[in-house]
Amino acid sequence: MKKSITLVLLLLLSVFLLIGCAPAEPVMEESAVEEVSAPEAEEEAAPEPTAAPAATEEATEESVEEAPAAPAVDVTPRPPEELVEGLFINMTTDNIDRAAMAVGFATKIRKQTGRPVTIFFNTQGARLVDVDIPQSTHKSGNTIHEMIQMFMDEGGVALVCPVCMKNVAGMDTEDILPGVIIGTPEFTWGAMFAEDVTVISY
Repeated sequence: MKKSITLVLLLLLSVFLLIGCAPAEPVMEESAVEEVSAPEAEEEAAPEPTAAPAATEEATEESVEEAPAAPAVDVTPRPPEELVEGLFINMTTDNIDRAAMAVGFATKIRKQTGRPVTIFFNTQGARLVDVDIPQSTHKSGNTIHEMIQMFMDEGGVALVCPVCMKNVAGMDTEDILPGVIIGTPEFTWGAMFAEDVTVISY
């Protein structure tokens, strides 16, 4: 009888021990899950980068819009056959009366005959195409700059000597009247030496 009671007690103790130790493993697994999920939650909560590239693009667009345009006209020299029987005026003075006569005459020839007409502003005449030079109104009612613009509007070509504009007039390319071309040899020689060209100097 005592042996039976002892066996029963031992069995109950064994069962109690087994029941008391069993929950330990699931608890550890749950805590492990919680520890693993915590970094994942931090990664999900991390903010994504926003509009920094857009700001850079806007700044680039603004700098492009603010870039000044070149004042000199970039054109291709006319072929010799288009300059035949043309008129080449050599403008060497900045005297307003002589300049008005030369530009007015060139405009009239171009308008009435359709012939190619070129005015070459050199030595003192280079000052006439300086955008910063003070403008006086001629007796005709226009300034020299306005007369030169009317000449170019009729299809005339205005050239300025690249050496004279710097050494005589003290100009840079940004000082040139819009529409006037820097007179490199490709422009001046072609207009001056074309077949049956008339050259007049003022």
